[in-house]
Amino acid sequence: SNTKISDPDDSSGDEYSMEIDDQELTFNEKLSLTNIGDLAEMCKSKCDIKHISTLLYMSLRYFNIKWEDADEFLKNIGFTTAKTSHKWATVFIKGDYQEFSSDLRGGKQTDSFYDTFPEIEADARAFVVQACSQKSADFKAADLTQFIDAKYYELTEIKKQIGDDLIRSERSCRLDLRRWGAKFDANSQRPYFEWHERDDVVKHRNEFVNYFTTQRF
Repeated sequence: SNTKISDPDDSSGDEYSMEIDDQELTFNEKLSLTNIGDLAEMCKSKCDIKHISTLLYMSLRYFNIKWEDADEFLKNIGFTTAKTSHKWATVFIKGDYQEFSSDLRGGKQTDSFYDTFPEIEADARAFVVQACSQKSADFKAADLTQFIDAKYYELTEIKKQIGDDLIRSERSCRLDLRRWGAKFDANSQRPYFEWHERDDVVKHRNEFVNYFTTQRF
């Protein structure tokens, strides 16, 4: 049947029609590899194939899908093989964000929020390094969300309203931490740094220490 549905986001007030089956879609009957492959092709035009292949591979393995079945499925829909996806999943899980994010096109790995507020990123990185340097560190990504929130409202001089969302979500902050070189403890999921591995992290730690030792408060 044809159903008219108004789009509340359309300021023109125009309506569009959408075909809706009289009966609920039965996935077992109507879902096919062809349909999935078509959607996969659309996704590849919007996102790096390495990223979505790795995401899908990790999801399949999370639900205990056999490696051979995952490999066949990935290849049938035009994604990278399970072997390649497993390699990149391992890189991601081990915490090497830079290697995982690199590709042949190069380009910077950054974030539009930090493009707009580079000073918040600098402060946030210093905050993270200082927090993770403590021997009894109990630092979590949620702490970073609160720090960035406070810095944003301090910098912009905007008053936060009751019910306003966090400026940066906890998931985004976890990605920030990975990008800055942090790894996550498998049990507690707390971030930590292997200082000897990342020269840039050591540099930011030293900059943080130097800043506070030269300031007069």
